[in-house]
Amino acid sequence: MKKWSFLLIAFALLFIAVNVYLIEKKNNKIDRLQYVSKWETVKQSHLIESFSSDGVVAPSETHYFYVDKKAGFNQFLVKEGDTVETGTPLFDYSTLNIEKQKELLDTEIDRIEQEIDSIDSHLQNLSSLLSDAEKDEATQVKTDKKEEESTSIPKTVSYSIKIEINQKELEKEKLEHQLKQYEEQKDNYDSEAKNLTIVSNTSGIVKNISYNLKNPVVTIVSTSPVIQGTLSEEQLSQVESGMKTISTSPLFKGKITGVLEKISTTPKNKPKVEEKSLYPYEISLDDFEQKLHEGYHVNTEVITKEISNAIVINKDSMFMQNKKYYIWVLDKGLIEKKPITLGFQINDKQQVNSGTQIGELYISEPDSIKQSGRFITPLDLGDIDKKSIKQVKWKSALKYVTIGILQK
Repeated sequence: MKKWSFLLIAFALLFIAVNVYLIEKKNNKIDRLQYVSKWETVKQSHLIESFSSDGVVAPSETHYFYVDKKAGFNQFLVKEGDTVETGTPLFDYSTLNIEKQKELLDTEIDRIEQEIDSIDSHLQNLSSLLSDAEKDEATQVKTDKKEEESTSIPKTVSYSIKIEINQKELEKEKLEHQLKQYEEQKDNYDSEAKNLTIVSNTSGIVKNISYNLKNPVVTIVSTSPVIQGTLSEEQLSQVESGMKTISTSPLFKGKITGVLEKISTTPKNKPKVEEKSLYPYEISLDDFEQKLHEGYHVNTEVITKEISNAIVINKDSMFMQNKKYYIWVLDKGLIEKKPITLGFQINDKQQVNSGTQIGELYISEPDSIKQSGRFITPLDLGDIDKKSIKQVKWKSALKYVTIGILQK
């Protein structure tokens, strides 16, 4: 009995030793099987690299209007919450002084117009007198030619009338010139009165009115919102104008896309050694259906890198040999080592520029594979046909088990 036990142990040790020798022997012809427990498929993916930033909804533009307290403020013509357009009156100044000056001018204009009317009436009378005088003088010349020839022509009545007419016309001309000046001055006062009404140069909503006349007295914000926030020093080095953004909030449904438009390279806070600097940014929004209110807080994903239709693998599935990258692929029952060229790596995904194709199977744990060759996978008990197993004779089963041990 002891002899048979000894022989059985010796046989087992010899069996193990022979298998170890055959497996480890270099250049042996035994085809080693690799055990593959995990594999994945090369996929096509949309790669996005981004970072998250908190922001707030704000008006895209803010306009301030100031009052000149020395000009004599009169009243506000709008109230907070009003929607205004370009040209909408906001407030005006008092026109009391201008109205007084216009009243004085109107008095002077009336006086001058009366004087002109009086001169016109006088000129008509003088014209009539001149006509009569010239007729009388013509008759006298015919009856006394000798006297006219022997003596110089005296200053006649008609001559005196003509002088007076010229004087009155000159006086009228001066009055008309003065009247024109007064009327122009009155027009200037009318223009000044119009300028005393301050109108909006933009469209929007009246956000604030300072009724105590502390400037700015009127604040108007635009109706188109933007998202404002701040970037850290690290984030500032990653961004540039034109990058896409996606904003979300529990205050509204869906996502709002936009573009990073303004990036300040000057810190929002005064630089200090003990504090990190923050840099303001502004996002212009694409068309959206959500109702946004100023002050809504949002979370924004800033997309710093984006690749469409990229061929990707898991970043942990590649390995390096001789400064080149490889992956283990499964093809027709064999494991093959394939060289690949890399693109961008975003999170746990690695873009592959060449060396593999979509749908190809690759091993996700490359350290578990020693070399190329055939492979086996874990047994799925659910796929076993119990009836077929019962039909296998015990000698055949022992044969298959022995072959499996030797090949392993």
